[in-house]
Amino acid sequence: MGMLSTVKHELKEVGLVTLYFFFCFGIILTLKKLMLEGYHIEFYAFSTALVGALIVAKVVVLLGKTRAGTRFDARHSLGAAALYRTMVYSGCTFLVLYAEKMFHAFRESGLLGMAFMEVWEHKELSLIFAKVLCIWLTFLGFFLYRGIDRRLGEGTLRRIIFNPPS
Repeated sequence: MGMLSTVKHELKEVGLVTLYFFFCFGIILTLKKLMLEGYHIEFYAFSTALVGALIVAKVVVLLGKTRAGTRFDARHSLGAAALYRTMVYSGCTFLVLYAEKMFHAFRESGLLGMAFMEVWEHKELSLIFAKVLCIWLTFLGFFLYRGIDRRLGEGTLRRIIFNPPS
């Protein structure tokens, strides 16, 4: 496979996934922006949604090629496989978001234990859970769609949804 065809394949594979996550994150962050606007707090949703979508899409595509990403596909129902993936990916999301908050708390306090307790005991945990819940719904929708599409035949579900009846 030539370099150009490899780039086209990657753009198609990662690009479509990125568009899905950008759309979902865009909705979530637009809602956040609208809520914060009532308190006169500026928030830029576009760049956050774009960067988040690029990162999550690449991780989803890469993990989809590993055993952890395909473990339940052949032996379990579509719902169980989608739920498994959603739980694993959301758990990783929680860990990353918690680590990010801990990093900021550690920079302020200089003590790892104190940073852990500060994040755990304060409202930071509620914000993390709210973000994980939104991302959990996004993952679940993605994995259900992808699973249904694979069982119908790649691209069939997209044609059913987006093409007019013949």
